[in-house]
Amino acid sequence: MPNNYKAMSHEEFVQHIDKICCRLSKYISDNQIKVDYICPILRSGAIPAVYIANKLNIVKFLPIQVKHIAYKNGDNKIELLFNPMNSIDINKEEPVFLIVDALQSTGTSVEICINEIKNKYKDAKILFVCLAKEYKCRDFKEIAAYENFAFYYNGNNKFSKEKCEELNVEYYHPLFPWENLEIEIEHPDDLEDNIFF
Repeated sequence: MPNNYKAMSHEEFVQHIDKICCRLSKYISDNQIKVDYICPILRSGAIPAVYIANKLNIVKFLPIQVKHIAYKNGDNKIELLFNPMNSIDINKEEPVFLIVDALQSTGTSVEICINEIKNKYKDAKILFVCLAKEYKCRDFKEIAAYENFAFYYNGNNKFSKEKCEELNVEYYHPLFPWENLEIEIEHPDDLEDNIFF
């Protein structure tokens, strides 16, 4: 395995989910709210969202797919591929959406999802959780009512192991139990041919 990746065991993954659920459950209880839809950011948010939904008894899913695309002409963009917002109709004044991702690096995917929700439900309450967040990545305190994550990872910071220990940041890039190292390194799933066919 390359030096900058570290495989995460299923047991470790579940520990992170438990940590997120414990904090999130307290927030939900303290604020006396109910999550109307859990919104995994596909693909990486799908598995954490299923675990969280089952632990917190959240019934309705509204997956949103946002994807980095490497176009043949050399352009690289993060784009919305699937948005089911028009398939729902909520009459609540402040519907609650829980956005879930596995890993946050730039925050662009999360921002796209928040904007899509807010375009339809401007008074929606947005909650956002992810397993791993790149250290110094942007936060969403201005547009999300709640944000939490299990741990920071090094990512593009390229800190030394010693600096990571000092900052309580995971030195390695996490490889989640459902991920394939080859795809993570080479990104063939980003190619235009594999997305638009």
